Amino acid sequence: MNDSERPVPPDDLEPDLRAVLEALGDEDAETLRTVADYVDDLATWAESSTDNESGSPVDGGIPFPNDVPDRASVTLTEIGDEEYYYFQWRDGDRIRSKTERR
Repeated sequence: MNDSERPVPPDDLEPDLRAVLEALGDEDAETLRTVADYVDDLATWAESSTDNESGSPVDGGIPFPNDVPDRASVTLTEIGDEEYYYFQWRDGDRIRSKTERR
């Protein structure tokens, strides 16, 4: 690939982010691949950190109800033709659970 084929950052990025990406263009391929791996990990983390509606923690993209701790385990179950999330967690010596329609 020659200089005329060099990729350019998307136009719709904020100027500061665009400048960072343009500066990365001076790095060698190994550094760029390391940065790309980090950015991919960061995107995965960002997707799993918050639910786009409520901002509550999620597990694998499943939104947790406000009264369910983020450490709860989640199972998807089907009853009849409906799917439900079954949340289960320990609260002291007790095991708590909650079921929500998907």
